[in-house]
Amino acid sequence: MQITLDVMKEKDLKQILQIEREAFSNPWNVKFFKEELRHNAFALYLTARVVEQIIGYVGFWFKNHANEVHIVNLAVKKDFRREGIGTYLIKEIIDMSRNLQADYVTLEVRVTNEAAIKLYQNLGFKKNGLTPHYYLDNEEDALLMKKEIVYNEG
Repeated sequence: MQITLDVMKEKDLKQILQIEREAFSNPWNVKFFKEELRHNAFALYLTARVVEQIIGYVGFWFKNHANEVHIVNLAVKKDFRREGIGTYLIKEIIDMSRNLQADYVTLEVRVTNEAAIKLYQNLGFKKNGLTPHYYLDNEEDALLMKKEIVYNEG
């Protein structure tokens, strides 16, 4: 399977919203995505594609005041889960973070999302705290996870 990475565009939102509804109990709406794409200068959203079909996406914010890249959203189309797409997208963010000379990559994940927690741990993320009642749909806690970016010496 040949996967290409691209910057998310507004014309992608129909496919993005389908994946968003598949993946989350409290999905983002089109207005939120448009605001992020049009007005958040510190945000970047990427799509993973097979031909013209979007099979996953990831969004992050570069928090330059904290020298941190914060992953705000990651989802993979249902039919393509457990095929390494999420790992591919996270690795791309880690590489971009290194290029941006960030110190950390951070994210929040539902405490009950064991598959995602395992994925992040396998990629070097460590548990870094808890935010009580973070998720609005059911007041579930969020696990904060953090990965230190390592740079090659020399």
